[in-house]
Amino acid sequence: MDIQIGVGIGPIRFGQEEVSVTNHLGLPESREYIEFEDALGDGTKVLGYYGDGLVFNFDSDDDFRLSTIAIREPGHTLYGKDLFGLGKLRVLTHLAQHIDEAPEEEIHSDEDTPDYLLVEYVDQSLFLWFDSDKLVEIEIGYTFHNDEPVWPVVD
Repeated sequence: MDIQIGVGIGPIRFGQEEVSVTNHLGLPESREYIEFEDALGDGTKVLGYYGDGLVFNFDSDDDFRLSTIAIREPGHTLYGKDLFGLGKLRVLTHLAQHIDEAPEEEIHSDEDTPDYLLVEYVDQSLFLWFDSDKLVEIEIGYTFHNDEPVWPVVD
């Protein structure tokens, strides 16, 4: 499926409710509720479609509308190209042709993942995870304008 920054993936759009996602993709392989730390009752519903490498989050802060999507497997395109498994330089060079924002980098290495790096395009709500210089996950979310969410039009 095609990943669309600030919009969604394929027919799935930010702002949709869980039932809309399951109508498009069928029942998920997993469904769980994760309570936010230090937030009584607030949390996120998580739907996992692991065969497709997709994870959808529906946050209580957003009235349980789709707020973030994690893409963890190849077969999905961003600006016309499947970037999974490519090195950071190739990924960032491709994105520089489409995004007019300087990315920020954060090291997230630990004993289990000594070469784990996050590259963020904050204004785009685009987060790229690299392990040993290879893209292993893309996270996207809805965008903001003047600190207010910009929800795409939901069909």
